[in-house]
Amino acid sequence: MKTQSCDATTELELGLCYDRAKAHLGMDEAMLLATRLLGMSFTEVITERGRLLSLADVEKLNSAVQRRLSGEPIAYITGKKMFRTLDLRVSPDVLIPRFETELLVDVVLEATPNGGRVLDLGTGSGAIAIALSKTKELQVVAVDNDERALQVCAENCRKHEANVELVCSNWFENVRGRFDTIVSNPPYVAADDPHLDEGDLRFEPHDALVGGPSGLEHLEEIIASASNFLNPDGWLVVEHGYDQQTSVKKLFVDRGFANIQQRRDYTDTPRVMWGQACGR
Repeated sequence: MKTQSCDATTELELGLCYDRAKAHLGMDEAMLLATRLLGMSFTEVITERGRLLSLADVEKLNSAVQRRLSGEPIAYITGKKMFRTLDLRVSPDVLIPRFETELLVDVVLEATPNGGRVLDLGTGSGAIAIALSKTKELQVVAVDNDERALQVCAENCRKHEANVELVCSNWFENVRGRFDTIVSNPPYVAADDPHLDEGDLRFEPHDALVGGPSGLEHLEEIIASASNFLNPDGWLVVEHGYDQQTSVKKLFVDRGFANIQQRRDYTDTPRVMWGQACGR
């Protein structure tokens, strides 16, 4: 049964509309929707409770509450998601950037010298590529095989004035040249993982999540080919699943990578692995 967050037939006070949204979603999510969709600050929502909302704003907030009650991610409802210091546009065509993926950016920044060339495989919204280009003097190339995802990435690059080269490619297929660092957050969820039917994952693009029957198929392809596109002693940095550390390390070892390292995320879960191509 539908539960309206506020009366959509007339203008209403902000405070009443917000309170009803809060009753259904809780304070944090109601505040996020109000500030994002109504263009208000946290302080304005709290202190300007008597402000009258237009019918259009009432309907916008009401629709957002309904969508959230159905389970749709807030990032898709608002079309926005923060990643590091970047306010990124997102859509159902791209994976929602996660906090733990910021670890990839940290590792690449540590491993890559100023002026270095970086390849971001499977860029999606461009979160990794843009964060890298805005933090350090790097030559960044961002690759995705989905034109719709590249359109989102291009919008974010324009918004943040990021100098990133975009390439439509199935992994390395249309990539040219060599790089000091290759980074990727590829699909790594197993096809039969029950988490795919839960939470935000139900709404995200299947191809950006599922890595094949075992979940390792795309990681295996990337690790197998990366040395052909890395400079001598260059680095490959990948994100992987919570239970894939041993398997991914074996893939690195089997392909001759050295100095293999790993980093845990904020939940103390193994999440990022990187290794160095042998100089040649």
